[in-house]
Amino acid sequence: MSSQDGHKRCARTFTVAAGALASCLVGATAASAGGGWVYETGAIDVGTASAGRAAIANDVSTAFGNPAGLTRLGSQVQFGLQPMIVTTEFDVGAGTTVSGTDGGNAGGLVPTGGVYASYSLRDDLKLGFAFNSYAGGALSYDSDWVGRYITTESVLLTFNFNPVVAYRVLPWLSLGAGFSVQWAKLKTELAISNAAESLADGRMQYDDANVGFGGNFGVLFEIDPKTRLGITYRSQVDQSFSDVPSFGQLGPGLERILRNAGVLGAPLRLDMTIPQEVMVSAYRDVTDDLALMANFNWQNWGQFGDVNVALSTSPPLSTAVDANFEDTFQGAIGLHYRLAEPTLLQLGFAYDTSAVDGVHRSPAFPVDRQIRFAVGVQYDVNAAYTIGAAYEYANLGSADIDVARPTGTVQGDYRANSLNVFNLTVLRRF
Repeated sequence: MSSQDGHKRCARTFTVAAGALASCLVGATAASAGGGWVYETGAIDVGTASAGRAAIANDVSTAFGNPAGLTRLGSQVQFGLQPMIVTTEFDVGAGTTVSGTDGGNAGGLVPTGGVYASYSLRDDLKLGFAFNSYAGGALSYDSDWVGRYITTESVLLTFNFNPVVAYRVLPWLSLGAGFSVQWAKLKTELAISNAAESLADGRMQYDDANVGFGGNFGVLFEIDPKTRLGITYRSQVDQSFSDVPSFGQLGPGLERILRNAGVLGAPLRLDMTIPQEVMVSAYRDVTDDLALMANFNWQNWGQFGDVNVALSTSPPLSTAVDANFEDTFQGAIGLHYRLAEPTLLQLGFAYDTSAVDGVHRSPAFPVDRQIRFAVGVQYDVNAAYTIGAAYEYANLGSADIDVARPTGTVQGDYRANSLNVFNLTVLRRF
């Protein structure tokens, strides 16, 4: 085989491997919510399934939801502790041609939370910050499952620090803006088939961290003392990861091809985008005891599905992987009801469209349409402290898949595909 033919064969091998790895990458958020968006950020609005997030502005978590809402508040700090239990179990369908198990529960316990603070410089000028995670998750299947050539483990962990400033321009109009510093860690692993050499599977692992930057902007209209309308925009955050993939137990033939082409030991770069979002929220005090709220938002997950992959060989190899994601939309409604002077009841419902259709869905991203039900309670201990608890259940859809790869077909669904969120908050006013 000539060196040119070897390089062409390596390029084809790389394209297939890069497609699988990028598919694993974009599926790293599947254990979370939305198209991959985590609405559950350790804030009080978990009790309304995030309904009214950009308009409620009754507590300091609005520093993240809509920074303009800080003009309604004094100096505050809020802490949220939020364990999430993820259930993601694959049912192997009759059309699967790859041998193996169902992979067990790819989810598990995910500890999350959030910290929010505000400081009142003047009645019309406020500073604040949010520290949380709004995108990320994890999948971990058994190593011998039928989809192991697509993914066995995929983790995308993010932490977002978001300083903000808010200013009341007019008695009825407030503006807010901030910037985000987002730390992200990507770890992913998949099996490599050595069937052509009648050997056991090999593996590939990738692990890196990066810091990306973004911004957010919000407007709050206080139409009257009982009615508010909020609009907020959060920008995309570009993340670029670079690591030398770790290979293990490769067949001699495949290892020789990759080594001769300079693939082994070469850095692999993955460029991805945490998507932008636009949210519109409304809030209305119907009576002294009852308030209603609603959301509508759009998220640009179509852009998230476009991943650039580059390998530093000589000459370099690169490809653009399109996971065929779609933009998502969410609608949410909620209510607050004052049971007694110190006790506030919260209820909420939300619906998200799917970020990927059934034709393109992969076991690396087993989500479908999403439905959330939430309930919460807030208790005013005194003028300085409010404590709260909330529970949310999210049905992530059955997520039927039928994926054909050179290694075989994986077909089935995820009837057990859900998220249980337990939220505890403490709010301190100064």
